[in-house]
Amino acid sequence: MLLLEIKRTFLPSGLINYLLLLWIGIIWGLQFMFNEWALSTIPPTTIAASRSLIGAIILSLFLIGQRRNQSFVQTFQGPWFFYFIIGLAEAAIPFSLVAWGQGQIDSGTAAILMGTIPVFTIILTKMFIPKEQLTIGSLLSVVIGFIGIWILISPTTAGLQNNLWGEFAVLGAALSFSISLILINKLPDISPIATSRNILIGASIYLVPASLIIDQPWTIQTTPLSLLSLFILGSMCGGVVYVMYVMLIMRAGATFTSLNNYLVPVIGTMIGVGFLGEKFTWSAIAALVLIIMAMMSNELGKRKEAKSA
Repeated sequence: MLLLEIKRTFLPSGLINYLLLLWIGIIWGLQFMFNEWALSTIPPTTIAASRSLIGAIILSLFLIGQRRNQSFVQTFQGPWFFYFIIGLAEAAIPFSLVAWGQGQIDSGTAAILMGTIPVFTIILTKMFIPKEQLTIGSLLSVVIGFIGIWILISPTTAGLQNNLWGEFAVLGAALSFSISLILINKLPDISPIATSRNILIGASIYLVPASLIIDQPWTIQTTPLSLLSLFILGSMCGGVVYVMYVMLIMRAGATFTSLNNYLVPVIGTMIGVGFLGEKFTWSAIAALVLIIMAMMSNELGKRKEAKSA
């Protein structure tokens, strides 16, 4: 299996690491386009449920294919109470909010707003992990990031209420992802891929019944494009990308892997403009630049703190 062969080749700062980083950014940047296409015929709750369920199946198949001392059944061991809670914050809530929000706003705006995840994470980390010190870089990143959000959202407050609620929905998804990152730190040190699969199973417990009750998916009139988009959202954006993400952390560390947050808003916005014919407004450009500056401020602050330690 190609991914496993790559994993065996340990090149911490080599070309393979950058290719993996680029692919992670591309896949997570593409999710907004596939959401747009899936939403043409499929309701948001069913999109969220399918994404969680397909992702869990893909990761289960990967675990079955791994040759390890631990059996497949043993990968289901762990704190399932936390899996259900994190599944709600990591997948059930954000998948639903992003899918619904993109029904009101374009994919480029959604991609930019999802770029605020690191900003929310900084705030929550300082609130719930007291040992973390507030550096000048992290403080600047919060201020700059929220200025970017305000610039992006402020034009829609003039009367486009649907757009405003769509933007708030995607911001809520970003906040939910950030909460899940804090909660994941409480989990025991077990297989990251099994943990991701179990979290997606936890999310499916909420979303699949909700989809069956609310949307009655057997009555939905789909198209080949919307079905293909739904499968890609689950298999790639909810399954394979997690394998690549974990692999990159093992090869190059969490700090290097976190650089994908710079790529997702840029790629998502470029795809929206290039493939979906969306307009790139000056407010979107300014917000994108400011949010990237916010992430860079935090990253530079971390590096400066590490050098002085």
